[in-house]
Amino acid sequence: MDDKAAELLVDRVSLAAFVEAVRLLDEGVASAKDIDLAMMAGAGYPKGPLALADAQGLDVILGKLEALEPKYGEAFAVPERLRRMVAAGQTGVVAKQGFFGYTGV
Repeated sequence: MDDKAAELLVDRVSLAAFVEAVRLLDEGVASAKDIDLAMMAGAGYPKGPLALADAQGLDVILGKLEALEPKYGEAFAVPERLRRMVAAGQTGVVAKQGFFGYTGV
């Protein structure tokens, strides 16, 4: 497998997990912190899907989802919460606000 194929594979898996994490958050199933902790403890993620998205940049995540949704469908549908956050400048670690707040970064 070449590097580009591996990157697409990783993006598809991690972005699908991210979209589902946002859906859980929107449904009130759990807090952002609890979702990330559950994925770290239960699935062995080194960083939860919401914190990982914050680190990558929510604007970057939005762009990736917009590119994947037409090809792969509903699993990659952009959550409205993500659109609102990016529009408000809450793009993650660099902006010091995303799914989590970041001080001293």
